Amino acid sequence: MMTGASAGMPVPDRLRAAVGADGIVTDPERLAGLSHDVAGPAGALPLCVVAPETLPALQRAVAAATESGLAIVPRGGGMSYTGGYAPSAEGSVLFDMSRLSAVAEIDTANRHAIVEAGCTWASLHDALRSTGFRPPSFGPLSGGASTVGGAVSHNAMFFGSGSAGSIAGSVLGLEVVLSDGRLLHTGVLRPEAVDALPHGPDPTGLFVGDCGAFGVKARIALRLAPVAGGEAFLSTAFDDPLAMLDAQTALAGRPGLGECFSFDRQAHRNILDRRIGFREKLGAVSGVARGTGGLARAARLPAEGLGFLERADYSLHLSVDGDDARHAAARAEALRAELAQRGGADLPDTIPRVTRARPFGPITALLGPRGENWLPVHGALGLARAAGCMAALQDRFQTVAGDMAEAGVTCTVLTVLAPRCVLVEPQFFWPDRLSPFHLAHATPEQVRLYRETPENPRARALVFELRNAAADILQAHGAAHMQIGRYYPLLSRLTPAQADIHRRIRAALDPDGRMNPGVLEG
Repeated sequence: MMTGASAGMPVPDRLRAAVGADGIVTDPERLAGLSHDVAGPAGALPLCVVAPETLPALQRAVAAATESGLAIVPRGGGMSYTGGYAPSAEGSVLFDMSRLSAVAEIDTANRHAIVEAGCTWASLHDALRSTGFRPPSFGPLSGGASTVGGAVSHNAMFFGSGSAGSIAGSVLGLEVVLSDGRLLHTGVLRPEAVDALPHGPDPTGLFVGDCGAFGVKARIALRLAPVAGGEAFLSTAFDDPLAMLDAQTALAGRPGLGECFSFDRQAHRNILDRRIGFREKLGAVSGVARGTGGLARAARLPAEGLGFLERADYSLHLSVDGDDARHAAARAEALRAELAQRGGADLPDTIPRVTRARPFGPITALLGPRGENWLPVHGALGLARAAGCMAALQDRFQTVAGDMAEAGVTCTVLTVLAPRCVLVEPQFFWPDRLSPFHLAHATPEQVRLYRETPENPRARALVFELRNAAADILQAHGAAHMQIGRYYPLLSRLTPAQADIHRRIRAALDPDGRMNPGVLEG
């Protein structure tokens, strides 16, 4: 239950002075919206939201919050579904990083880019478009709103993950503001230079996936690699989800594999519904020529449509990179032949082609096709464990299929391949009122259509029960999690030695316990 006692406390003068009057939010309604993530409201309203515009202002504000006895809760693009930026106790300051959003440096000769933590993946993509370079792992599906700092804090993945894995492998160094306001440089970053390699032991990895528990990320140095000279795409239908998953995991580590993801029947229904956003993306892609087979091919996509999904129970979608178009096509044909041997049947390649052509368009999938609330849960599983986990998830959902149908709850399971693991992400949809999160992030048309949807506590309770059951199944099969936040367990899964070192490191970096208390503590 969210409480609002913090909102009545005065904002310390030093904190107000650090960011200026236009960098402070105290309106309770805005505080509620900014601290509410996909899964629900914060445990308590923050005292205020601060939005620093410069690195010195960020340092001053962090130091002022600590000296005032306030907790420091970093917030990126606001796409968390594990409470990462949702304060769990009163007396906190939410640090909105959206004004620290510059692409500070692009150095293709030395293969790196430096961005401020509030830079979105879409902004970085646009800045790099003419250079012929990008990070090997170049953003999550939500990259139109998600920030680079947030993705590093969650160790996210999607675009490029077929070969590059999660964002961790693309991070060269960080500038992190510690709880006392000091600036820590890691990896290749130094105050006045960028080194070729980290000089000695490198603490960068401590801050990747830390959910802001160790410090506030200010700038990130990312590895750059040449964009492939050619792209090819393929989609394959399967009759059985476990056969499809076996085929997908067999492709792990293949050269040139960019993205490799799957949809099930419910996902197909959602896409085919005329109100979901993939159709808008499909129409817009006709103006995108580079890397998609040219204008003639792109212009045919809207006419070809998505009707083929009505005939497919399960579908696997691949983007494949190569030195040039012929090389990419040859790689794709080899993968197509292998998938055919495993029972796959060809589908039009519309979905991976459109997904790669416009990777960071407007986000419309935060609500279901009929305005349903959406809540995911995920786990990254070892390749050999994925099928057993998927079967267990299917069994669990089947036991409550009647309850789900009666409450209007549906579920789809997305899978995404990386070189050594596969991400399995059940996603639940149910009719319910729009939350402050939806009002802030849904499209104006979605808000207009669904603002008056009544509350549905019965369906909501069932979804949260199923989410917890799915998390238990994922963890029983050895899943790791990318955005641990305040939901997934951490300390309880560590050995005593690991847990002791974790606590000691956190205490050394944040001796007063001010940095995002409540995350990484389960």
